[in-house]
Amino acid sequence: MERKNEIRISFETINLSQVFIHTAGSYMSKPISKNNNKYLANLRTVPDDERFGSLVLELENASSKEEQERIINELKAIVEIDETATAEPLTFNHDIESLKGYIVFEPETAIEHYDLNLLDFISYDFDVFNDYLLFFINFFDYFIDTLDSEDINRIELDTLYPVSEIVEIAKKYYKKEKGNLIYHQSLFKKCINFIYCINNPFEKDIEDLTAKQKFFLYNSLYQDTFKEFSHDFHTTDLLEYQYNNFPMKKEDIQLEDVYTLISTIKDFDPSGRHISNLHQFVTNNIFTALYITLFYVVSINKLHIKICGNCNRYFLTPKKNVTYCDRIAEDALTCKDIGSIEQQKRKLESKPVYKKHRRIQQIKCVYAGRYKDEPFYKNDYETFNKIANQFKDDIKKGKATEEEFDKWLDTQDKTRQD
Repeated sequence: MERKNEIRISFETINLSQVFIHTAGSYMSKPISKNNNKYLANLRTVPDDERFGSLVLELENASSKEEQERIINELKAIVEIDETATAEPLTFNHDIESLKGYIVFEPETAIEHYDLNLLDFISYDFDVFNDYLLFFINFFDYFIDTLDSEDINRIELDTLYPVSEIVEIAKKYYKKEKGNLIYHQSLFKKCINFIYCINNPFEKDIEDLTAKQKFFLYNSLYQDTFKEFSHDFHTTDLLEYQYNNFPMKKEDIQLEDVYTLISTIKDFDPSGRHISNLHQFVTNNIFTALYITLFYVVSINKLHIKICGNCNRYFLTPKKNVTYCDRIAEDALTCKDIGSIEQQKRKLESKPVYKKHRRIQQIKCVYAGRYKDEPFYKNDYETFNKIANQFKDDIKKGKATEEEFDKWLDTQDKTRQD
C-alpha cells in the first residue's frame, strides 16, 4: 500500500452530520459480494485449482447478469462463496480473533450523526487486545505511517485478507503503540470530561457556561494539550451556502429558472434553517481529524457527551437526562433497551409484594443450603421459584394480579418442615 494518508472531514452543524472520509477496514464473512467483484479478484488466499484464476477474470469481464450467475455458480464448486456477502464495519460486539472471514481495507465515506468516530476512540480500552484490534482496523489511517516497509507492502486496498493475517500484523505493533494511543486518548477524555462535567470537580462553578466557553476555559488552563496536532490541516472551503438533497441540480439551473428556483427554495426550506456552508478539512493525522470533530461538537450547545450506564462507553445525545446509549449490547437489544428493562424491574421490585417475595425466597435459599441432606428444603425452594416466576410472568401478561400473588406468598411464608 502506498503511504498516502489523506483524511477529509466536513461537519454540517444544522443537521448534525459529519462526513468522515478515511482508510478503514471492514469484515466479510465470505470472499465475494455480487456487487463487489473486485474483492474476489484480489482474494489473497486462493485455491490451487487452475480454473479458479481464469474464472475470476471472466467474472470481471462478464457482460450480462446471466453470465455472472453462471460463473459464480462454477466458482461455488471450487471455493466456499456467498454471492450475497457484503462488507460490514466491525463494532464492540465483534470478537475479532474468533472471526473466520476476511478483512478488506478501502477508502470509506462515513456519514455520521450521533455515532461519531471520536466517541469510539475514547471508549476503547487499549489494555484489551480486542479493542486495540478494532482501532487497528477501523482507524487504519494511524498505521499507514507506522507499519514497517514489509508490512505496509503486504496490505493493499480492495484486497481480501484472512482475519488471522491482519491480527498477526496488528499484534506486532501492540506493545509499541499501546502507550501512545492511551496517551492521545487521555488528551481527549480529560477535555471531554471537563466540558461535559463527567467527574469534574468544577461542575457547580461552570454549569452556567456554554460548551464553547468550557472548551475555551480548558484550553486556557491546559494550553499545550492539543498543540501537537490541532493545526495540522488545511481547508477546502468554497465559501458558499448550499443545501443537502436540494431537488434542483445546480449545474442544470439557468437564469430563466429564477421563479422556479425561488418557489423551490420556499417549499424546500420555508424557515431558512436548512441552508448551510459545508466546511471541509484535510489532514493526514487521525488525531487532528478527531480534534476537528470535537471542535464542532462543542459548537452545538444542545448536545451532550455522556458515559452509558450499561456499556460504560461514551455517547452523544441531545437530551441531558439520558443514561443509556443506542449501541447494540446483546441479542439485538440496545443499551437503552436493557436500561429500560432494568428500570422497569427496579420499579416492580420496590413494591411491597416483590419485597415479600425476595424475603421468602432468601429464607428458603438459606434452608436449602443449610440442610443439604434433606430433600424437602431443596424441593421446597425449587418449587417456590418455579411458581413465583410463573406468577410474575402472568402478572406481566394480565393473567394474574399482584393481590393474588400476595395471597399465595402468605401461604409460603414458612419454611421449616413440620
